[in-house]
Amino acid sequence: MVKIQAALLMASLASSAFGATWTVCVEDSAELLNTPLRGAMLREFRELLGGRGADLGFGTCVRDSPRIRLEIEDEAPDHLEGVLGLAYRRTERIEPRLKVFYGPLVRYIGDPNSTQLIGRAIARVAAHEAMHFLEQQPAHCANGLMRPEFSVWELLGSDRGPFRPAHDCEAVDSHEPIRGMRSTADRHNAQGRDRREPGAS
Repeated sequence: MVKIQAALLMASLASSAFGATWTVCVEDSAELLNTPLRGAMLREFRELLGGRGADLGFGTCVRDSPRIRLEIEDEAPDHLEGVLGLAYRRTERIEPRLKVFYGPLVRYIGDPNSTQLIGRAIARVAAHEAMHFLEQQPAHCANGLMRPEFSVWELLGSDRGPFRPAHDCEAVDSHEPIRGMRSTADRHNAQGRDRREPGAS
């Protein structure tokens, strides 16, 4: 049984995320990520977010400080089949609550039996969701980290180019609910949902 260590990340976020310093914490209540897998995820997440996140903590999110809560869950709800991650929103504000679904992600990438590759894929989905909050941007972009879906090769490959934030975001679904990074075959499976419910991103 893996013991979850309580460690927290203080990350300075962009002014679009309310100009605050936020604590980033990861909840892994099902203990899906062992220590090497966490390390691989941490390294990739750090690289993708650059100055916005220097570390990543696993443990209980404390309620008395601003925080981004990243929850690692085994499966997505039935109505979100094919979705790998979620960002939550209430009305027009994207909340600092994100999810990555481990089971659908590993099935999508084909269970490569590599800690480094699985950690890389988890971090890339997590970084995509984090950017929705950091930029307060529900829409996806035509290129870069905020694209609406990525191939298996892109999620696993050593090239971080496809995951760099785009300087100019040409919105590709500005009038759609936040949708998930998923395979092309599953791209039409997500359905619109109430704004107070999780929006797949």
